[in-house]
Amino acid sequence: MKWLRNRIDLLRNDKELSLIMFLHILLIGLHVYENYVGNIEYHWHLRAGGCGLIALCIFLFGRKGLSFALVVFSCALVYINNFYNYATIFFMLVAMGANPKIRKAAPWIYLANVFVAYSLKRLGITPFIIHIVYCVMFYTKVNYVFAVHKPEKLNLTDSERQIMDLKLQGKQQKEIDLYSQQTISAKMKSARERNLCETTEELMAKYAKEKENV
Repeated sequence: MKWLRNRIDLLRNDKELSLIMFLHILLIGLHVYENYVGNIEYHWHLRAGGCGLIALCIFLFGRKGLSFALVVFSCALVYINNFYNYATIFFMLVAMGANPKIRKAAPWIYLANVFVAYSLKRLGITPFIIHIVYCVMFYTKVNYVFAVHKPEKLNLTDSERQIMDLKLQGKQQKEIDLYSQQTISAKMKSARERNLCETTEELMAKYAKEKENV
């Protein structure tokens, strides 16, 4: 129950991520409805399933879950979309922005799936090259137009705040006996990744500044 409460609190603190999760849940219902009232085949099972995966991963893993699910969803969609449908590229770019750690691996995983999908469809090399060019173009445009948006307010669990309060009091991590050292390291890593901080020092500095302004 405590884990569930923590997940709900974290989502409540990140309203934009919560909205993204809600919209994907809404899309599941809309895809189901469209299947029964519409008369076009657009692989609604996969699209509704992808929305369900994204919503579930957001709830379970937050921002990292969004990134993981979008990679899976974008790689799956290239097998059913027309080669001139480039929505999957935007999904991949969002995934990379949500979790910078996958910036190097994710594009290669995606392009490998594009190559396999286009080979199965017997589209030839030109559509594949076109897709690569669009990938590079969209990636360049996004980097040119949009800066990385880091959260203005830290999103932390109660246990993470307890640990950081003790650190601010001057205690070393090994002196904190609330949890095991392995658990404390895992909690701090999760807090850093959730709040897009490169180091614990950066996270602590932001936390200290936030407490001063309260």
